[in-house]
Amino acid sequence: MMNQHSETGDFLQFLIGGCLFGSGGFLLANQVMVQSNWTHTGAGLFGGGFVLPWGTPGMGLLMIPLGIGVCMLFAGRYRRWANLLVWASLAALLVGVLNSVRITFRPTTLWQLGVYIVMIASGGGLMFRGMRSMDHDGRSFRQTEADQGNGDEVLRREIAELKERLDQRERQ
Repeated sequence: MMNQHSETGDFLQFLIGGCLFGSGGFLLANQVMVQSNWTHTGAGLFGGGFVLPWGTPGMGLLMIPLGIGVCMLFAGRYRRWANLLVWASLAALLVGVLNSVRITFRPTTLWQLGVYIVMIASGGGLMFRGMRSMDHDGRSFRQTEADQGNGDEVLRREIAELKERLDQRERQ
């Protein structure tokens, strides 16, 4: 029996896969606890405050190259250097923020973790299965039975046309 698919069925498969993938990812991410490494000091002149842990560089200095880069972008001068300053400063800020974050997992059962992983994996598989019959322009790769029967003839015609083009180029 021939395996028949429709574009609507493929799209539906993709949507169901996306829902499974998204919900599995959400449930897994819901088990993650994120805490800052900023600590609170209870003592002090004004009743305490928040301080960075030892070894974390101050990120205020990163605002200087960021400001210079933005200024250069708006001035329209030295565009490459301006982009370099802006993106390098933003990357360093992101690294600094991520460096000061502590990530832990909540206690979860093996059953829950297994369900999350299976949801993510099966959703990804269904999404890929729904997309595999499409090319980059969104057109279907699938051929009808009549096209499949004439496939050899069409291929021979295309090869003959390519040979003619190559011969024409060689003559020129």
